[in-house]
Amino acid sequence: MSPDLSKLSSQLNALAFFADLHEDAVFEAFCKLVATASTTNTTDTHAKASLQTRKECAARFASLLYKAHTDNWTDYLNELVLGSTQTLAWFAAKDREIPFAMETVCRAELEILQDAAEILPGDLGMEEVYWLAHKSDLENQYADRMDNLAKYGSGVFAKSSMFRLADETTLRLIPVANGDPVTFDVLYGYEDQHQRIIDNTKALLSGLPCSNLLLYGDAGTGKSASIKAVLNLFKNEGLRLVEVGRGQLALLPDLLDCLADEPSRFVVYIDDLSFGENDDSFSALKAVLEGGVCARSKNVVIYATSNRRHLVKESMSARTGDDMHKRDTLQETLSLSQRFGECIFFEKPNNDAFMELVDSLASEYGLHPESMEQLHIDASSYALAQGGRSARAARQFIEHLVAREGLNDVKS
Repeated sequence: MSPDLSKLSSQLNALAFFADLHEDAVFEAFCKLVATASTTNTTDTHAKASLQTRKECAARFASLLYKAHTDNWTDYLNELVLGSTQTLAWFAAKDREIPFAMETVCRAELEILQDAAEILPGDLGMEEVYWLAHKSDLENQYADRMDNLAKYGSGVFAKSSMFRLADETTLRLIPVANGDPVTFDVLYGYEDQHQRIIDNTKALLSGLPCSNLLLYGDAGTGKSASIKAVLNLFKNEGLRLVEVGRGQLALLPDLLDCLADEPSRFVVYIDDLSFGENDDSFSALKAVLEGGVCARSKNVVIYATSNRRHLVKESMSARTGDDMHKRDTLQETLSLSQRFGECIFFEKPNNDAFMELVDSLASEYGLHPESMEQLHIDASSYALAQGGRSARAARQFIEHLVAREGLNDVKS
């Protein structure tokens, strides 16, 4: 049975619950195509003109669909609808009942969109196979998405797992297109530290009490990589990461308010955290960690990294004398790190641990040196030139060897 294109066109233009779909260029091109195809003409001249206009609209629609890296209209529209759950996400995040009228309109529009998703070129009177389509069960897929919003995410959080703030003045999140794929499998050593991060994140995902974490210690020991690894471990279970720069800390209260209305679980990630003695920009962070009117919600934790346990750098004058309230000043500088629920120390590896890192990385990269003793001697020399032993230095050394071997193979 051929679809009633005139009725479908009117229904698509009158969407209320899913009105935001019209902001998508592919969907809007499809609506225009259906509207064009629903117009009938009686004369041969007008019929030919109508067919030509229809083909032009179809080509425009198909071109935009191809640019979205697919030729399957059903899959594209279904994913667009499933990702457009912001309207109901608030109710899910707050564990509140969805209003009757809203749910009724949602169900009715899902039927309309399912019909639209199954439209083939032939249904529009065209012989060319511009795109593919198939039967689907959009309403049940949407119900499953709603039942598992914490896992799938809503809106932009359904499409990406890692984000950053656009600038220092605007609360606008930008998805990170090429996030670091690092996993704990390639972060050798520091098993105890990694397990503490994993356990705390599991508590977050389970809705149990969890702590803000400060990962501190020597440079190059894998603190930042550990946070990205825990995201990659749990992103399919609904974990999302938002990176906040030190210059963006003033946006933290607004960011936490925004994330509190989402059903996903979030790690707010602050890298390389430290402050100068007279730098009071840490006040926003201090307030949200503990004691401010803007408390972090149960779906958010803050993970920060620093080379220092005491995040506020002190001068000798602060300790010795020109501040009549020096005790208060010192307490202020120490209080920030104390407000993290847990501080996890990453120290530089000793010589034996460093060589174990080198050996593990050599195996990972498929290196088989003729002399392990010479490999260790070279690794020590490299680490010394880099400023000391660290996980970063070990990996850089092995990658240097891999690159050198590759260049030698090219020359030969």
